Parts: sequence; structure tokens; C-alpha cells
Amino acid sequence: MKILFINISDIIGGAAIAAMRLGDGLEKYFNTENYFVVRTKRSEKENVFPTRKNSFEQSFERWFNIATNILGLQYQILPISPSVIRRKIKEIKPDIISLHNTLGGYFTIGMFEEISRSAPVVWTLHDMWAFTGNAAHTFGDESWKQMKNSRQNTKIFPSIGINTGKFLLKQKKNVYSRSNLTIVTPSMWLFNLAKESPVFEGKKIHQIFNGIDMERFSPQNKSISRKRLGIPEDAKLLMFSAEKLKGNPYKGGKDLIEILRIMNSTLKTKVHLLILGIGKLDEISSLENFIVHSAGYIDKEEKMAECLSASDMFIYPTRADNLSNALIEAIACATPSVTFDVGGCSEIIKDKVSGRLIKPFDLNDFAGKTLEVLFDEEKLRSLSESARKFAVENFSLKNMAGNYYRLFDSLIIK
Repeated sequence: MKILFINISDIIGGAAIAAMRLGDGLEKYFNTENYFVVRTKRSEKENVFPTRKNSFEQSFERWFNIATNILGLQYQILPISPSVIRRKIKEIKPDIISLHNTLGGYFTIGMFEEISRSAPVVWTLHDMWAFTGNAAHTFGDESWKQMKNSRQNTKIFPSIGINTGKFLLKQKKNVYSRSNLTIVTPSMWLFNLAKESPVFEGKKIHQIFNGIDMERFSPQNKSISRKRLGIPEDAKLLMFSAEKLKGNPYKGGKDLIEILRIMNSTLKTKVHLLILGIGKLDEISSLENFIVHSAGYIDKEEKMAECLSASDMFIYPTRADNLSNALIEAIACATPSVTFDVGGCSEIIKDKVSGRLIKPFDLNDFAGKTLEVLFDEEKLRSLSESARKFAVENFSLKNMAGNYYRLFDSLIIK
């Protein structure tokens, strides 16, 4: 089976990580032949092809995309990437196209119909954009169910200036209806929303959990992991990670700071905090009861597993998520996690099984339950064991690859 993956990036971001892992799993367990076309290439993989060749093309298409978004013409026309995608499809001649994150100004709405003439398209949704006017997440707004777009949604990434959301939704519905398109959602939360969307009328929608390599993400020796990271063996250690520590309204940077302030006011002993991601959260430096270790952005799975294994708990106060790779990785490493009950988080964090699930957005309860578990060795041990067991049973790479392979195989014209 020859598969062409299309995504915004090859290794940066949650969608990229999930798509690359899917490709690895399909190749490992089913011997598929994989190719990737991405807007931004950061790896050295020879089977990955970028749609933009140089900094000029990157800058030109980026500003073109910004201008058309301001006019409300989101992803109507782009000058470079679509033609590259068309050319690579003709060259590769895939049996199936595995489509992922189409945001970011490299893929136009009209391309769904066009590329599906070459091969069946299976589109894995990593957010809500496919069935909203413009927003990746609507934070509870349901105007999309009536094929409308509330003004408040226009300011949410990927934002638009003129509110053309009603037109964009109608266009999406028309294009999808003419496309050989099958939908996959990683979470049941997104599956249920997609089933309610008028734009997917008549389309088959499947739910398949993201999976990870349970050998690569497995509990490592805590003492050795801490020694490598320069963290005392007897420390109480919390961990937080996000691709960007600032500027991302979804991943909880502002809430994290407030939660840590609440903790700081009640702590009577020092707690270590391991932070991963691009940028800095300067506000944390004033919290006298926290000793902060900043590791920067980590894109190596082995290093991520080491950080998680070194930690007692993973805290993730996200405000919007589909099916978080970070939470899956944490519990696979037997690191209990605390998160809000938003999106698909409750499908990973089962309260008192793989961590603690907090009502949105109760910062005091988040802080309190984190400290309650952190300083209770028996609860930590029990949650660590059950978290790892839950991860292996539900989020293995083999299960994900098998589910996708069977779906792909059923769609290929033989």
C-alpha cells in the first residue's frame, strides 16, 4: 500500500507528531510505502517533501495568506503550495491520501475535491476547523450547527477579518459532498461534534485513538533520569510542557501561572518544576516555593520519556484539546496527570485511574488535587501503576496502525 500523508509539518506540532507516528506504525506492522508532503520540513527524512523551497516562498505565501484571511477569503487561493501538492500526487500515485492539519496557509478548500479524484482521502481531524466558519476551536459556541459563524469566532485562530463564515461553511459542505472523503477523529469528543455538523452530511466518520510506541514511552529509572536532568533524587517534581509557552491561548500558560501561585501560597516545602517548550514564563521566577528547571523545546521522544519518567506528576491545564499527545505520553511513562475536563482529555485521564480530572476551569481545585496527590506516596504509586496499564490498553501504536490500515484497505479501489 502506497500512502501519501499531507500535513502542515513533519515533526513540529501535535498533528505532525501523530501523523508521523501513524506512518511509522503502518510501515512497521503492515510494510506500507509512505511519503509526506508538508508545508514546513524540519527533519532530514528523504520521504518528506516541503511545499515551499526557500525563505522567499515562505514569506510570500505567508503574507498572501494573511491578506486573504483579513478579507475573509480564507484558504480560497494560494500561490505556491497547492501546485506542489498536485505535482507530488501525480509523481507518487498513492493508493490512499492521509490528510491531517490543513491550516496554516498551504492547502485550499477546493483541493479536497481535486485530490480525491487521484485517490480516496482519509482526513484525520485535529481540531474543529473542518466544520466551523474559520475557528480551530469555538470554546462552546455552536453557531456552526446552524451553518453560521458568530462574530466572536472570527478572532480565534485561524482568524479572519470580514466575517464570511456563513459562506465558508456553505462552500465546505458543497466541496465535501463532491469529494471522495472519509473522516477520522482521534477522540470521541470530536467524533460526536462532527456527527452533528451539517457539512459532513452523508460522510462516513470513524473514531480512532492516536497511538504511541509503548516501548519508547515506558517508565524509566527515576533516579537515573533525574541525575541526567540535574534534579535531586528526593525532590518533589511537577512537569508541564507545551510547544509554545506563551502566545498559545489553548495550552494553559496563563492558567498554569495562576495555579502555581495558588500552590505557592500553601506550600511549606520546596517543589521542583520542570518546564518544556519554546519561550519563558517569567512570572514563575517570583514564586519562592518553586525551583524551576527549563529544558526548552524537546523533539526527541527518548528525551521526552526521560523527562516524564523523572517527574512525579504531569500538569496540563489546557482550555481546548482534541486528544493530547502530551497526556498520552505522560501516562505511558507511568506519570499521573492532572488536566481539565475539556475536549478529549477525559478519554485519556480517567479520574483516580490515570490522574485527576478537574472541572473547567476551577484553578483552586486543580492546585489542591495536584498537591494532594503529590504529597501522598501511596496515591502516587497507585496512580502510576494504573496510568501505565490504561495507556497500554488504549493507546498503543499497533492498535492505531491496525485500525487505520483496515480503514485504508477498505477504501482502496482494487
